[in-house]
Amino acid sequence: MPKLKLPKPGARFEGGFFAGRFFIGDQPHALIVAPKAKGQMAPMRWNDSTAIVTDATSYCNGLANTQAMAKAGSKLAAKILALRIGGFDDWHLPSRLQLLLAYHELAAVKTFAEGAKEAFDRNWYWSSTQHAENGNYAWYQYFGNGSQSYGRESNEFRARAVRTIKL
Repeated sequence: MPKLKLPKPGARFEGGFFAGRFFIGDQPHALIVAPKAKGQMAPMRWNDSTAIVTDATSYCNGLANTQAMAKAGSKLAAKILALRIGGFDDWHLPSRLQLLLAYHELAAVKTFAEGAKEAFDRNWYWSSTQHAENGNYAWYQYFGNGSQSYGRESNEFRARAVRTIKL
């Protein structure tokens, strides 16, 4: 694959908005956040089950987590995996690290500033990362101050689709 020229955070890129670079293992990836109008989900549960989804505990691989969630019956994961935005069908729920990257890189970008069209709401957003020790809990992020916590998967929070590209 030819090297992609990466834009500044917040710029339109590959079906969404470039949010930054991160690593899965030793492989660099680009994180793309979906447009809000098509990629933000209304508040819903992470999963109805309380069983541990062992393949959904990665802090950096949101796609693998989301696929494992869907296989375990998560309606949220299935809904995000079914998205087709900007000609791409590899959207997924962001991992814990990916949500943190989106918050830190996009918070100061005009397009994503509070009240802007693409802004994350000042609210909690699900990650695809399940708590490693308790199948009742998954991680989420607050887009008011960037804090992360975990809570019951039966809680209803927003979600925003992302996609990743191996660099």
